[in-house]
Formats: sequence, structure tokens, C-alpha cells
Amino acid sequence: MAAGDIVAGKYELIEELPRRGGAGRTFLARQVRLDRVVELRLLPENTITRPSDHARFLREVATWGRLHSDHLVRLYDSGFAEGNAPYMALEHVASGSAGDLLRAHGPLDIALCQKIALHMLSALEVAHEANVLHRDVTPEAIVLEERPDGRLHARLTGFGLAKHLGDAADDPTAITMTGQVVGNPAYMAPETILQGVLDPRTDLYALGVTVYELAAGRRPNEGDSLSAMLAAHVRGEMTPLEEVRFDVSAEFRGFVHGLLARDPLTRFQSAEEAREALERDAASSPAGVSGIPDFRPMLAKKRRRTPGWVRSLWQALVLGALGAGAALVWKWLC
Repeated sequence: MAAGDIVAGKYELIEELPRRGGAGRTFLARQVRLDRVVELRLLPENTITRPSDHARFLREVATWGRLHSDHLVRLYDSGFAEGNAPYMALEHVASGSAGDLLRAHGPLDIALCQKIALHMLSALEVAHEANVLHRDVTPEAIVLEERPDGRLHARLTGFGLAKHLGDAADDPTAITMTGQVVGNPAYMAPETILQGVLDPRTDLYALGVTVYELAAGRRPNEGDSLSAMLAAHVRGEMTPLEEVRFDVSAEFRGFVHGLLARDPLTRFQSAEEAREALERDAASSPAGVSGIPDFRPMLAKKRRRTPGWVRSLWQALVLGALGAGAALVWKWLC
């Protein structure tokens, strides 16, 4: 597939885009008949060969198409292209993802993290009320756009792995029809890793990992290998947020830890409960969610430099430690 190719007789490819959750390849395309720019997701040819896989794809697109929220990316169309390749045509959001913003600017302002979390909880609340799990909440699945008034608006995409609660035909521990493990292991809840359990609280855990990563610039439980990382999730081992982000409030720290609780019974039990807790905490802070500054200044803001006197103090301490070590070595040698 390349720019200029026509897919399914109605979409002209413009360029390939980074993947935003889910599976397959993503293109910017023009819907020829409507002259509308869309985000076109294509799964590999002959991905769907069995009737059960065909039914699963139909469930996925039907699931996404039924969800309506200002914080969800809309699904316009779906079907099968040449070579029996399934496709989904989505509303195109021109701005990048939260992951793009993190890579470009480092850890985000806490107020911005609060607002992204609030918007994602609103999106998950709609999905969960429809008995739909996302299963792939990551920074790449959060697309950001600037509204005419300059304010940030975050939207959730990547429902290509969506699941109906109680759908016995969809084994949460199985390999998907695209040959990939369902979901990203770096954002997987302990109960999913151990028992394949999926419920709204597993989406909340993934959101907790995501919000922590946006605030800290790293995930809470990174490991040297996949097995080490999964073991850290299962054991509940994580670096406290306050150790990597010194300006985080106790309220926001408690909110993030409430999403990341190892035991699902002590985690937030619903997106609504988590959203209400975040709104209470933000309202009690000096700015509050409604007082978050404009999106553009946050994008342009550079990471704060450490004050000169702090750097000088650290240099003196390091040099002093090195000097003391050298003296001990010299005494031992003599």
C-alpha cells in the first residue's frame, strides 16, 4: 500500500500514520465520494478466514460504532478491501497523541495530566456503560486536539481490541485474529496476567499506568525484560510517583495509586468513581481542572532547569564524596 492507492474503491491513500492502538496499519486517506479526510485502519490481507474471526470483526466495529462521546474518536465506516483485508474508516484528528507529546516535551504538567485523565475517564465511562472494554489504553491511544479557544481536548481511539463484557466467544488470554497478544503487556493489570480476567477495572489499571507515564516520563514498573516487567505488575512493585515527580500533590498521587492498586478490590471500581474522585481533588487544588491553563503554553513549556545553587550544592557533595573515597583508597594502599 502506498500514497495514491485506492482502497475498497472509495478511499485514496495520502500517507501512512503512526499506529494509535489496535492492530494493523493506519493511513491518512480521502473518502473520494464525500471528499472527506479520514483515518483508515487496514488489517493484513486474509486476516479473517474463519467464520468466528469474521463474527469477531463485525462485533468490534459494531461495538465502536455504537459508542458516542465527545471524548471518543468516531467510526465512520468499515468493511473489507482487496485481498479480504478488513478496514475501518475513522474520524481524523489532526493533532498527535499523548505519547507524541511526551516524547517531544518530556513529563507533562500535572494539570495537563489531570485533564487528560478526566477526559479518558469520561470516555471509558461511556464505553463501560455499554458493556464494552477498551483493552488497549496507552498514551498512543489518546489523541489530542486544540479547540478554537486554545483549550486541550483529549479523545480515546484504538477500539480495535474492544470486547463485550460476558462475550464467551472471546477468550481474553488468546491470541487475536492478527496473531498478537490481546493488549499491551506494559499496561496489563495483574489479574489479567495471572488469570485472564477482564473487567472495567483492568481498563482503569491501564489508564493508571498511562497517567503515571505522562507525569513521570517513565512507566511505574519497568523491567529489564518482558518477564521482569510482568512480574513487577503481578507483585505490585512500582516506583512511587513522588520519587520521580516532586511537584505532585498528595491528592493526585492518591488518585494515580487508586488506579494502580494491585488488588482490583482496592482499586477504583468504576470510571465514574475515579472521575468523581479526580474532580473532587482538582476542585480542592488552587487551580482545579476548570482552571487549567491553555494547551499551547503547556506544549511550548520547557522542562524547568534546576536552580544554580542546587546544582552547586550537588557538585560540592559529589566532589566531597569522591575526595573522601580517594583518601580511603590512598590510606589502604599505603
